[in-house]
Amino acid sequence: MVDLSEVSGLPLKFDEETCQIITESGVRFESEKTVSLSEITPILLNKSLRYPEKVYTQYHNLTNEKIGNTNVSYDLMVMPIGLLGIEFIKTHIFYSNYQEGYYDAMIEVLHGNLTVLIQKNREKQDPYQYETYVDEVGIFTIRKGERLSIPTGYFYTFFNTSITPVVFAKIASCNHCQADYELFKKEKSLAYYLISKNAKVEVVANPRYKIDCQVKFYNSKKLRNEENQNYMHQHLVDKSDPMYEFIFEEEFIADNIYANLN
Repeated sequence: MVDLSEVSGLPLKFDEETCQIITESGVRFESEKTVSLSEITPILLNKSLRYPEKVYTQYHNLTNEKIGNTNVSYDLMVMPIGLLGIEFIKTHIFYSNYQEGYYDAMIEVLHGNLTVLIQKNREKQDPYQYETYVDEVGIFTIRKGERLSIPTGYFYTFFNTSITPVVFAKIASCNHCQADYELFKKEKSLAYYLISKNAKVEVVANPRYKIDCQVKFYNSKKLRNEENQNYMHQHLVDKSDPMYEFIFEEEFIADNIYANLN
């Protein structure tokens, strides 16, 4: 049994054998959902895949005595070890329209190593433009205790490319949801797939995109470089952020996230 309170500050445990979150008295989630393979089939490299039937689990909207009514939800995502064909286990794609000075979500890893792919598409010049151009792609490796805030206007998804299960928190709007997969009718997924080849992680381009950039890889050491200020999770949250009041007013969040955002 893994104690998640060391990072989260909450009385939570993780059973690695069953890949389940165990809550203690006073803490509960509004709902628990296991995402099935059929739900993410539209964004898979192999769309005829039939196994595994269950991909990952999301625990939505944690509440306890410290949290009153809020427009922000604290969710936990649990990703097991494994592959989806040759792709690494991954989640739905998420997205929100660009709003200057706002962030879509804050991610905090509680157990394991998490890989995050983010993508920014070029705005189409007219509604009849067929090609989708990609201006920016970043692949982040964030480890236990590390955090990343994702600005609005980016598509993003999560992977478990490691040999242990991953548990991470996603702090976002209560009405936050996956991207509309109607947006991917032609492209079928994001600009890159993360696959296993010769026991290594390989990044494979999706030929349905026009990619006008190189993939940039980031880890916690690289994120701290001044050259990467736009990606530094330590400096992404400020008073213009719609999550500001929740992060700074709630004690358990302030103790475990705010200290690394200044």
